Amino acid sequence: MYIPVSPTDHPFLSLYSEGFVIRFYTTDGGSWVANFNLGDTTFHQVFDFPETDLTLVIAGGRGYVMNRNQVKPLSSFGGDLQMALRTPQGEVVAASATAIAILNSKGEQWTSSRLSWDGIKDLSLEGRLLQGYSHDPIDDKDEWVAFTVDLDSKQSNGGSYARYFHAEGSPKKTRRWWPFLA
Repeated sequence: MYIPVSPTDHPFLSLYSEGFVIRFYTTDGGSWVANFNLGDTTFHQVFDFPETDLTLVIAGGRGYVMNRNQVKPLSSFGGDLQMALRTPQGEVVAASATAIAILNSKGEQWTSSRLSWDGIKDLSLEGRLLQGYSHDPIDDKDEWVAFTVDLDSKQSNGGSYARYFHAEGSPKKTRRWWPFLA
């Protein structure tokens, strides 16, 4: 029998719902099977942190930070995660449609400010600099805009959202496309 795991204390709508199923092996030699409630994408991946008892399970785009000896998640995040990669330092970098989340082996998580309107692709690492492209559907070009995130300072540069809004959310002054209304 499996144990349903969800981001809240409420189980699935049906106890028999099929989620993302994982078997955990506990430190005392036992095991248990988890059925993770899915997020909103088709992306599934599991990252183990060998220096701790933590595991990151991404089930249908929702991230669950699990201790293999406990049946309840320590935390959960996302819902629309679309890709993830591991850094040489052991962190996991996960991308949603609009932002980046970083999780370390202690279970500490950081999420970037908004980088994209709707879509991130082509993530890569060059040293401690994360590079990628964010979608800009605002103008007629329908283009992908480069961005970077320094994994140490957590500073981001570029991205489609930064074209129109400051980091705190206030709009930037741009040229009006409706000058006849002025």
